[in-house]
Amino acid sequence: MLGRKTKKHEFDRKFESEFEGEGNYECEEDEIEEFFGSPIQGISSLLRGVGEGENDNQNEYDSQAFCTKIRGLARQLAPMLKQIAPIAAKVVGVAIAGKLASNSEYEFEGKLESEYECEAAPQPEALAEALAAMASHVESSAEAEAYTGALTARIIPITSHSMQQISPKLVKGAAALTRILRQSPATRPLVKTVPTIVAKTSNILAQRAAQEKAIAPQTAARVMAAETYKVLGNPMICVQTLIRSSDAASKVTKRSPAKT
Repeated sequence: MLGRKTKKHEFDRKFESEFEGEGNYECEEDEIEEFFGSPIQGISSLLRGVGEGENDNQNEYDSQAFCTKIRGLARQLAPMLKQIAPIAAKVVGVAIAGKLASNSEYEFEGKLESEYECEAAPQPEALAEALAAMASHVESSAEAEAYTGALTARIIPITSHSMQQISPKLVKGAAALTRILRQSPATRPLVKTVPTIVAKTSNILAQRAAQEKAIAPQTAARVMAAETYKVLGNPMICVQTLIRSSDAASKVTKRSPAKT
């Protein structure tokens, strides 16, 4: 019987080869479940109620009390996140630019700091968060990726020709990330992290574009893969992102007029 590390290595090789080219990769749900842990209610139930009554003021998210409250939650999710983060990062990189000359281009293990410290993160607009919430819940993969494409297009700042040229690649990377996260009930809630990952990636690339530097697909791939790993691989940041996303999405839902 294959050991866990050997099986994970084969799993990585499988999606790497499938994601070259068009990136149409679909693996068995139980295959992902083996690596990614508990079912969807695990994340959803743990998150339920966290942040309620504290999120009227953005500063509350960075308060010591809030950080203390969610630190335990982050520790519970850490084992699953440490498994999915490197896989998701590699999926994103390969989807944007293909397999690079060195596998280490998409390897980020051991590069995180302060895994249980609060960190300020860009807050995408509420509508983008609501679209991500829809993408995490709908049954159709095509519909989910359409929502992801819409939210990505809203977030990316088209401030230069370079950003305009690279934006389709970022949409493709976000779609690939959505696809891999949706393939198991255990990881579906993590689709709500996509807006933050796209926002962080876009900010970095926009700064590069502002310096009149070209943005090659390989550059965009490295940046988005790295930001994917930073968000998913850091339990505290991931939990903060999920809570903020859920709160923003719920506010959009509350503002929406009821259908008659």
